Amino acid sequence: MKRIRPYNVYWLVWTLVLTAAAAGVRVWQESTAFEGQYGFPVRGATASVVLVCVLVIAGAALGILAARQPVVTPPRAQVRGRRWDMSFFAVGDVVFLALVWFAAFCSLAAVPLLFGRGRDLWRAYQLAKAMNAWQGGDNGLLGMVTAVLALLAFLGLLQIGREGYRPGRRGRGGFWAALPACAGCGWLLGTYRNCAADPVLWDYVPLLLAVIAGMLLYTDWAGMSCAAARPRRTLWLAGMTVVCSWVALVSRPDTGTAMLLISQSAAALAALWRLPINLQNPPKVGSEDKLIPAPSQETEMTSENKEEDTHV
Repeated sequence: MKRIRPYNVYWLVWTLVLTAAAAGVRVWQESTAFEGQYGFPVRGATASVVLVCVLVIAGAALGILAARQPVVTPPRAQVRGRRWDMSFFAVGDVVFLALVWFAAFCSLAAVPLLFGRGRDLWRAYQLAKAMNAWQGGDNGLLGMVTAVLALLAFLGLLQIGREGYRPGRRGRGGFWAALPACAGCGWLLGTYRNCAADPVLWDYVPLLLAVIAGMLLYTDWAGMSCAAARPRRTLWLAGMTVVCSWVALVSRPDTGTAMLLISQSAAALAALWRLPINLQNPPKVGSEDKLIPAPSQETEMTSENKEEDTHV
């Protein structure tokens, strides 16, 4: 039997190496590329140029890895209507379950933090408006909306982990993955509104890139069940989500934002861990109601050896 290369290991190793490099350069940039009381960027700072180069290299490296990712087409004898619907099935995979549920509870932990901060800003806005002293800014409304959407993301991620570990009659990954994608939309709007007036561009651009990458990842994840599968692009987005999220994390955002970044990083790592396995060795389907987990490499090699002994 031809040996199957562990592409999920390649994805994880390369993603973590590129993440460490980008985060290290970001720390260097924050210590050398800004000056003054308001932290205005130093024009042509070496660290800023290097960070751009590292992000471009990360995108190119992950793009090459995505292009080389093998995608096996199941035989026509199997039920192929559910081919992409099963892309994140992980029967008995404790690693996938742990990563997705960790992402879910990180999203849940962000809810009271985001809602409390948004409520405080809303009260300050109401007070300033009553005193005719409101001069614009964040009124906290989008923060509270993001908190509610983060709660929905928690429910979606919880169900993704459960249905991946113990799939039922039919996968609903598309619906559940759409919930964190909606949370990403609200998070993106709130982040841009709060940071668009910031004169220090590099102070919030990495955060915007992280939010956009995570939102697109969940959108592609949902598309797996809606006949809009782009598995290689999904893997690329998962890798870039981890890279950009940790670049934003080393910038020390508020605790609620940090929990959301950690949440989408863990979900992206879960995708990098499981999706390459299912692309190389798709789960087998006996009928619409019965799922047969994909056998492990050791089981396949043992059965092949037994067949060879029988022929001899």
